[in-house]
Amino acid sequence: MPVISVLSLKGGVGKTSVVLGLAGAATVKGMASLVIDLDPQGNATSLLATHEPAASAADVIARPSKASLEAALTTCEWEVAPGEVDVLASGPGLIKFDSWTGQAFKPRLARALEHLDGYDLVLIDCPPSLGALTREALAASDLALVVTTPSYFGAQGVERAMVEIEEIRKTVNRRLKLAGIVLNRVRSVAEEHQFRSHELAQIYGRSTILKPALPERIAVQQAEGFGQPVHLVRTAGGREVADIFDGYLAALLRKS
Repeated sequence: MPVISVLSLKGGVGKTSVVLGLAGAATVKGMASLVIDLDPQGNATSLLATHEPAASAADVIARPSKASLEAALTTCEWEVAPGEVDVLASGPGLIKFDSWTGQAFKPRLARALEHLDGYDLVLIDCPPSLGALTREALAASDLALVVTTPSYFGAQGVERAMVEIEEIRKTVNRRLKLAGIVLNRVRSVAEEHQFRSHELAQIYGRSTILKPALPERIAVQQAEGFGQPVHLVRTAGGREVADIFDGYLAALLRKS
């Protein structure tokens, strides 16, 4: 059961869209997946938690036990055969766990996930910031997937994310590995996008960048607007993006 944190230390790069795309790919593949929404904004929760959750990720972090974990698991009604996806929902109380006091870090989410069973894949949607919740996610994960856009500020976010991943790997979670970097919302005709894509490949290595890059397609927004995975958007753009997510998932599973 690989646990994958999807993170970006800059907002607005489509991090949650990547989480949803991977969950959709896993469902089409017949896998049982769990999305853990650690982003206090709760965008993944708003699309996946079709029922009012009895508890949230905040309750699990506050009381990392089997009982609290099972109470917080909520089914999703995505009509995508043959797999299924559940969600560990975000909640208003989650933000209070994001403050960093400088004290010794003692992971709590990782303790709770020791009780998790019955899933083929766990995807953690991290907050778009460097706080205690991002550290909780990385401490509980096998792989870290960084999402960015090909922009100056996006590249800065990648740099900060890389430093944090290495810090958690050295101090808390020795099994944590970098899964790669997803370049999202790429416009092939934009010179700035081409320059930043080349720059990231030079800095981190071409093999670190997942290929192909995710192009900017309206199908992603259409899927989110209808509350469904992009795999159900029957347009050329929808099929293109779905195929890319299928390839990403296969690559991630090989690395886990």
